Parts: sequence; C-alpha cells; structure tokens
Amino acid sequence: MTRTLVEDKLLIEKAKRGNKDAVNSLVENYADYTQKSVLKILHKMHRQGKYITDTYRSNGDVIADIEEDSWAITHDVLVKAMKSIGSFEGRSKFSTWLWVIAENHIKTLMVKRGRKKSKLFLQQSETDDITAGIIEAAGATADSFVEDYEDKETMSKVLRILYADDFNSDQRDAILYFFVQELDQKTISEITGAKVGTVKKRIHDGLKKLRQKLAEEGLL
Repeated sequence: MTRTLVEDKLLIEKAKRGNKDAVNSLVENYADYTQKSVLKILHKMHRQGKYITDTYRSNGDVIADIEEDSWAITHDVLVKAMKSIGSFEGRSKFSTWLWVIAENHIKTLMVKRGRKKSKLFLQQSETDDITAGIIEAAGATADSFVEDYEDKETMSKVLRILYADDFNSDQRDAILYFFVQELDQKTISEITGAKVGTVKKRIHDGLKKLRQKLAEEGLL
C-alpha cells in the first residue's frame, strides 16, 4: 500500500468520526480529480445527446456551459460524498466511489432539468407574508412555486429581469439555488457564506422584486 493510500485511509477514518480537518483535506485532495471526472461524464452525455444545460445560466455555448457546470456539480458531489462518507466501506478505491456518486448525481440532475425545461420557478402568492411563511417552513420545496410557461417570450423576459444590472445578484443567486437547483437553505448558506436567515430574506425579497417587475410588464 502506497503512502498516499495510507494517508487517505487515515483521513477517511477521521472524517467518518466527524473530524472537519480530515474532511477538508479529502475535499482538497480530490477536488481536481472530481472536477475532471464530472467534466468527462458531462462531455460523454453531450455526445450521447443526454446533456441538458441549466436553462437559467446557459450562455448559448454548450461547451462553455459544460465547463462552467462542472465546477458547480463538483461542489455538490463533494458535499454529498462528505455527508455520506460513513457509507464508504473501502471495497473500492475512494476515487472510484467518488466517480459513482458523481455519475449518479449527474443522471438525477439531468432528469430534473429535463422536467423543468419548460417551467418557471415562480407562482404568485396572495401576499408577501404568505410567501415568506412558505419559505420559512421546514421542507419547503420548489414545486410549490413552479408553474408551466410554454411562452418563450415570457421566459426570456424573466431571465432579462433576473440578470439586469439593477437586480441584486445575491437575491438572484439565492432564487436560482433554491428553485432551480433545489438546494435547501442551509446548503445555500454554506455555499454563499451567508447566514440562513439572510438566505431566506434574499429569496423573499428577490421574489417580491421579480413579481413586481413582471406585473409592471403585464405578465402577472
């Protein structure tokens, strides 16, 4: 057994016991490997016609989309792996285990994107207080805000509003993380470095602003 494998084994055992330094070391050691693995999987899916870009982030260049996508997906894969590291039994290489997690995560992600390809993450609530209450509720899901929009012009206007210079970028990212990527508020907090309460406020305020602008354009 090489020194690297011995070190990994020790780190894995410590990570299983909840040692944060060990977790961070594993993430650092395998970040590049995981990103390259994700990139390979996405390119393979693209060749097979199975890759679906993130509708709300696509820049129209699928290769560039894949490259950008790979970094976000890598983060999610590593988070998922570290949360479930207790299930790693050592029957395979740690890198192989990460690859399987990445492949399964991406397959699930593509299915979700396929279902949402023609959907928007917005549904008008009766009042902003109701919206805030739903967001505060534990287990709130994106489905409660989703409504089908087949009108591409409407979708285009929503995206234009979200990415306009006067739309708060923190609010936009919080909305996209919550409703598009279906991340919970705690995970968004970890990604952005903002407190959970701040994430909730960004989602609430961002939705309020988005609805106001859509109403001004006669779309609500």
